[in-house]
Amino acid sequence: MNRYLSSRSQLKARLRSGFLRVCLLACFAAQAHAQSSTANVTVDFTQPGMSTSSWSLGATISTYADGGSNLIKGAAQPLWQQYLQDLGPLVWRIPLYYHAGQVGSSAGGIHGGNEGEAYIRAIKAIGGAPMIAIGGTTSDNDIQASDAFDLVHYFNDGDGQHGGPVDAYIVGNEPDNGFGLGNYIAGGNGSSGFHAIVAGLRQATTRQLSIAGPAFTTWASYKYADFQTFFAADNTDVDIVDFHKYGDGQPDANLQRTGQYEDGINWLRNQVTLNFAGRASQIGFQVGEFNYNSYYGSQWRNAFYTSRNLVHTASVIGHVLRAGGRAYQYADNNGPLGLITDGTSRNDQPQGQNIRLPAYWGVSVWSGGAWTRRFGQVMVAASTTLPDVEVFATDNAKKIVLINKSVDTDRHAVLALTGSDSGTYSAWQYVRGMDPGAFMAGPQFQPPLNIVSSIPFAQGGLEVDLPWMSVVVITID
Repeated sequence: MNRYLSSRSQLKARLRSGFLRVCLLACFAAQAHAQSSTANVTVDFTQPGMSTSSWSLGATISTYADGGSNLIKGAAQPLWQQYLQDLGPLVWRIPLYYHAGQVGSSAGGIHGGNEGEAYIRAIKAIGGAPMIAIGGTTSDNDIQASDAFDLVHYFNDGDGQHGGPVDAYIVGNEPDNGFGLGNYIAGGNGSSGFHAIVAGLRQATTRQLSIAGPAFTTWASYKYADFQTFFAADNTDVDIVDFHKYGDGQPDANLQRTGQYEDGINWLRNQVTLNFAGRASQIGFQVGEFNYNSYYGSQWRNAFYTSRNLVHTASVIGHVLRAGGRAYQYADNNGPLGLITDGTSRNDQPQGQNIRLPAYWGVSVWSGGAWTRRFGQVMVAASTTLPDVEVFATDNAKKIVLINKSVDTDRHAVLALTGSDSGTYSAWQYVRGMDPGAFMAGPQFQPPLNIVSSIPFAQGGLEVDLPWMSVVVITID
């Protein structure tokens, strides 16, 4: 894990005339182009790919409260709650531990307290599904099987108490970052070992639990042996293969490397096929933490606080979903690495303000939330010949996500749809904003603009402009 108010009506008032001009121009362009050009984007709704589920998209409740507020506490708590709820139903991963009757945060730097029940209730109050990243007595991974057993009892007795039931768990956090893989798997350094911990979790309830691990720091070639060691030891215990992955440390080039997330899931699926025998088809995959980078410094200001972060977030999620995985951003309260600024001036944040960051809007590209349609139940085939452009699409319901990663070149997308010859379409543009200090008016901190509303199309064709460093969402009816 890494650490680093205004009303909705006021936000709407901030859509200056410039934004309205962008909307009108984009709307005109989308409708005025005749379907005469050769298609450069194809979407085939008759070719289903990987299925999605209610567990496919989420983020982490960090339990940090820098600036004094988060989902359950502080003067800005109501705003924080509203902002997270506006994203729509998500999985909310949260680090909690149980020990000596206490259920509190196991996050680094603030391990302790007894607020677990309050967090779980708050997650459910915003329509979320809680997933507990189980922490240990003093740190992330010194987990005792007896405490894991009691944690499940705490939430699941009587078919749900203290805000429960909770049926999704991750065992530990980044055990390859100093704790020791051997200790995590077989026990030691305060841990009972993965198998014993999982046995404790399952024995505590008759409910079906989903248990994830090993939550390694990353997926990369130098981690192959660690994954294989874990698979050999615990292929009968784990249900979801969890790993973390942050950007490669390149403020600009990270944008071009989001396909690594898809590569990681595909490699892991192949390894599971080799190691899990008859269980292989039942195993899921999740990126338990992702972000543009694992830390913040001044050289990252033009990444985290501009549309680069929105584009990166939307692209990562698209690649993970296309590979059949789950994508969980880290985290809600995490300074510039968060979804919402924390109210302090640290790391170039705006003092006294809780602003929805570009990563927040990148998540909303897929979640839909209060603005657009949520992703559908299945990914479908989609491709493009446009340079620096990515396209992803879903069916049930039909949704297309177009991402222009170019740093200076607008594109014009000519779409050819198979399996949807006619109907109506609507489109939203996440307008480019590249001034990292424009927290009040910058378009990268604002909701998407509805540039097309229920326009008829025929012969499976439609067109739309894609400004550089922006995202366009299209829904088909």
